[in-house]
This record gives sequence, structure tokens and C-alpha cells, in this order.
Amino acid sequence: MNDYILKYYPMSDFKLLEDSWLELESGMDMTYFQTFAWYEMLWNLNKNIRDKRFEIVFAAVEKRGKTVLIAPLWVVTKTFGKYNRKGFYLFGRGGWSDYLNFIYKDFDAEAVRCLFSELRHRYGQSDFYFDNLPESTEMYTYLSAECKLEYCTPQVCVGLTVEGLSFDDYKKTLSKQSRQNIRTANNRLARDGKSLVYESDDHNADIEEFKAYRSVRVAKKNEWEGKTLKWKIINFISTRILGRGWYKFAEYAPYSHDVNSKFMTAKTPEGQLCASFNYGVSPNGRSIVLMGVSTNPAYTRYSPGILLLFNFIEEVIESDRYDYIDFTRGNESYKYALGGKEHHIFNICVDLNNI
Repeated sequence: MNDYILKYYPMSDFKLLEDSWLELESGMDMTYFQTFAWYEMLWNLNKNIRDKRFEIVFAAVEKRGKTVLIAPLWVVTKTFGKYNRKGFYLFGRGGWSDYLNFIYKDFDAEAVRCLFSELRHRYGQSDFYFDNLPESTEMYTYLSAECKLEYCTPQVCVGLTVEGLSFDDYKKTLSKQSRQNIRTANNRLARDGKSLVYESDDHNADIEEFKAYRSVRVAKKNEWEGKTLKWKIINFISTRILGRGWYKFAEYAPYSHDVNSKFMTAKTPEGQLCASFNYGVSPNGRSIVLMGVSTNPAYTRYSPGILLLFNFIEEVIESDRYDYIDFTRGNESYKYALGGKEHHIFNICVDLNNI
């Protein structure tokens, strides 16, 4: 481990890591949420935070003078609230970062061990909390095989692989019901004398319109009328009780704060928004993550979101633009209707005393 050196960069020195970060973010395990641009947004939002209970620091492991791993850390030095326990966390938790991980190009177990050892020595604490760590990463494989886990809790994500498919092949993967629902939505549009104009990368998307329709959708999704007693109890506990114990970083949303994100839209010929998805393109340019959806309630009977994604998938396959469309966290029915398959992320607590 003598070849490895750990350096700490406070928030004020974040941009000194840019060149190294840009090289590392091209690694196979990296997603849109590990890019320098994504963290630059988070840094801008939180760079003026001052709190004696924690610090935000970027720990960089160097091997023979070359940075091989960067750990964006939220280090809680004194337990506060109900769920902000003393320990190490990945900065970016509690927001829109569906996937969290260290930043690395090639996974280096010795670099991770160096990081863990030095953190334990510097801060005198041993619990490392990983949120939203993808099961497919070498980081997860290492932790699950080599470390003592205090807990390991899965969450469902859904994604669609289109690599190597023709559009006809893709359609054959859909259920009979899904294909019928798409035909029905198009027939309704035609019967009512309406049509939709699709844009896969709409540079003229109206963000305020997106936000307005999204707020209606979110309010309806969270309304209590018609919900089961079980749903009401779980919602009350998670939002009213448990939610109060989490530290809140600066509020943001990718569709309003992330200048690198894109919008696919379905509009009327007159330009009225019917549905839209906000998405980000991975560092390798071959996959996307969907981050936010907005639907005009006046057009819900035409399923514009489903039609938009179906059209987008056709365009992606025909142009060979992307290999993977990641619907990210959640098990909403439209993800499966469009052929998505489940994958998982994990919330893990590692005891660094047993590394």
C-alpha cells in the first residue's frame, strides 16, 4: 500500500480535481451521476454550507502520483437528528442521484483499502454508509465479498437494453397488452383529430411549463383520496416521521438546475406540451438516465408519455444512438410496459474495523 497516497480536497478546492475527474468518469461503472458536471452542480448549490456537525470533502487516492479514485464524502462527525449518524457517506445522497459510487476508471481494491484505512485513522470512526450503490459495479462486488456489512437493503430500478435490436425485434419483446395499449392511444388521437410532434432533444423545451405540469402530476400522485390504508400509513411514516430525521441539502431538480440535461417532448402541432422526460447522457455517450417526467393532464387519455418513449426508443434503435435506456429508481408500470427489466441498487453500511 506504500504506492498509494490519500489527499483531501475541501469544498474550496473542488475544481482542482477537474482534470483527474474527467479521466476517471469514463470508467465502465460510472453513470451520469458520477460525472464532474453533475458534482459541479451539487458543489455550486452547497459550497457555502457551514456546519460543525459535518464536513464535505473530496478524498483522492493517488498511485505513484496519478489519481486513481475520488471519493466525494459527507463526513458526519457528530450524530444529529434521528438518521444522521456519525460516519462516512457519499456526498450527493438524499437528492436526485439515483446511483452513487466512488469515482474511478478501473476499480482498484488497494486504493479502496487505502481510503478506508486513512479515513478511519483521520476521523476515528468506522461506519461507512453507501446509498444507491448499483449491484452491477465492481465496488458492490468488492464490498459484498470482502467487507463486513452491517446491513444491505435493495431498491428496485428498471432499464431497457436496446443494443443489437432491430425495432421489429424490440416490438416482439412487448406484451400483447402493451402493443394494444399503444395502438389504442394512437387511435384515440386520430379519432379526436389530434396528433403529436416528437422531439428527442428539444432545445426549446419550456422548463416552467414542464415544472407546472409536473407539480400537478406529483400532487395527484401524493393525494390521499382513494389510497389504501396501508399506503397512507407507509406514506405518513416515511414523509412525516422518518423524513424529519434526514439532513436536507440544498433543494434542486435536474430539469431546472442541470444545464447539461436534455428534454424529449411530445407536443401538439401548435407547440403545447403534452408530455416530457428530462434525461442525462452517460459519460460514454451510449446510455441515458431518465430523471423527471411531466404530463399535461388534459392529454392523459392519449398516454402521451408512453407514446413519447415508444417513439424515442424507435429513433434510438434506428439511429444506433444508445445501447441502454435507464428508467432508474422505481417500479412504475410504464417502465415494464415498454419492456424494461429490473436491476437493483443497495443501501449498505460497512464496518471499516473489519477491512
